[in-house]
Amino acid sequence: MSTAGDRHYTIRPFLESEVMLYKAMRLEALQIEAPVFGSTYEREVAFNEHQWMERITNKGAGCFGLFCNDELVGITGLHIDGDDSSLAHMTQSYICKAHRGKHLSRMFYDIRIKWANNHQLKTLRIGHKESNIISKAANQRYGFTYVYSEPHIWPDGSKENILYYELVL
Repeated sequence: MSTAGDRHYTIRPFLESEVMLYKAMRLEALQIEAPVFGSTYEREVAFNEHQWMERITNKGAGCFGLFCNDELVGITGLHIDGDDSSLAHMTQSYICKAHRGKHLSRMFYDIRIKWANNHQLKTLRIGHKESNIISKAANQRYGFTYVYSEPHIWPDGSKENILYYELVL
């Protein structure tokens, strides 16, 4: 829980009844911040109802909503690696522009670390575009350390390395 002025922020897993809220926010993120995501609006707008529901009910993943006075203003998630069940990848962080600059990403990190600890994971991994200095600073604030980079072609066609960081739990 966090408070900024008369705004009360909470973060929690999505309820099944909120799947359409999640879908709308995810698609908004893919439209507004397309260059930073590993997927595209065109790909995900074609998802069927089952695919959207799987995103918020998958036992091997956590999908969380950031709410301001009961209004959804952000999303984040993580999923357990398919080859290494001790590792989770942190994904899909997005906060609406009107709510940025309030240090709310801390809530994203806190809930994902808590989820990983509750699932007895050993490592969290996150990746971002090399030019994303805001993500880099947030990762390092939480103790993530750089592990490697690789060339990447982003969905918008741009070519830029993706940098990977890990946190040992």
